[in-house]
Order: sequence, then C-alpha cells, then structure tokens
Amino acid sequence: MNPIWGPIAGGFIIAMMLIFIGIWVWAWMPWHKRNFDELAKLPMEDDAPAATATEDRP
Repeated sequence: MNPIWGPIAGGFIIAMMLIFIGIWVWAWMPWHKRNFDELAKLPMEDDAPAATATEDRP
C-alpha cells in the first residue's frame, strides 16, 4: 500500500469531523430555535382528518 494513504485518510477524517461540528453548531444557533420548536409541534397537530379504508369505497 502506498504510504500517502495514511495522510489522505487522516485528512478525510479531519474534514468529516469539521463538517459534523459545523452542522452541529449551525443547528444549535439561537435563531433556529423558533423554527425547530414549530417543527417539533407538527406531529402533535391534528388538523387533517385521517383517511380510512371505508372512505375509499363507493
């Protein structure tokens, strides 16, 4: 195996770690809280009636 693969793999791991940390920091920014709170409430809303199998029959 070529000895260049060690530094390439290390650089790739560092890049992936920095991307992960960047996304994590972006998600925890204070101005996203309102949007995330609204999105968290979506599963609890019951505005649309659920379709049942009997409604599809003529």
